[in-house]
Amino acid sequence: MKRAAILVGGLSALTLLALVCVPRHLPVPAPTIANPIPASFHARLEQGTLTLRGSMPDASTRERILKEARARYDAGKIKIDDQLVVDPQVASAPWLEALPGILPVLGMMNTARGSIIIDGRSLVLSGRVATEQSKIALLSSITPMTAAGLELEDHILSSGGHTTPSLRRGSLQPKLDAVLAKARIEFESNKAVLSAKGIAALDQIVPLIRDYPQASIEIGGHTDPFGAPAYNVDLSHRRAEAVRQYFVKHGLGNKFTAVGYGASKPRSKEQTQAALQRNRRIELHVTGNGDL
Repeated sequence: MKRAAILVGGLSALTLLALVCVPRHLPVPAPTIANPIPASFHARLEQGTLTLRGSMPDASTRERILKEARARYDAGKIKIDDQLVVDPQVASAPWLEALPGILPVLGMMNTARGSIIIDGRSLVLSGRVATEQSKIALLSSITPMTAAGLELEDHILSSGGHTTPSLRRGSLQPKLDAVLAKARIEFESNKAVLSAKGIAALDQIVPLIRDYPQASIEIGGHTDPFGAPAYNVDLSHRRAEAVRQYFVKHGLGNKFTAVGYGASKPRSKEQTQAALQRNRRIELHVTGNGDL
């Protein structure tokens, strides 16, 4: 009994000693972010306004971008619409260091209209320049971004000079088909929210439609067969309507009709991933005056 009492007393004393001696000022480890959000950036120059959107990892990165934008465009009477946000859950990336240096490429567009979209993995450039030489110069200026690991998606059109409406040749439909054969109007999964690639595709289409102000266009939304039919019809219609709103927002006064077809008009009845992706699409059909 005495031995047991001595052991119990000894353990109690050691426990009390540990509690007293352990420092209370030890730093608490900072919580780590298991899945950091990739940084994103979207700059669009149109109608005298430079709109900057995206998520930055810290305030200093945001300020460097704004400083370059103001230095480059304020003197040109360009209004800067700052919608950049700082989010501590956003991870830093090597391309953020080079980003301010490529903002001047938007001023190289011969129509003062263009966009830069970065989704963390790819750099999507859209706009129009006068000549192929101008395009080469523009693309060479974004080399630091591709060197930082971004994959370039080049949607820069070379117009070869200004073309007046009276000198245009060909109808609008094949031009739309040519763009959509290479670029998809994509959305976030199960949403009517355009993805970065979807916006880049529309940025190629807007100047084409602008050359045909009398054209009437049906915007058809299509889904794969998974999900309730009523849900698919509603989702496809909301996506078509999102495209219509994008066109209107960018100054197109054409007659647009948004239609949701759901899964009723599949391009393929196969169940492969590639086939399902082909069925999830937006189609643009000129319904009148597309040859003017």
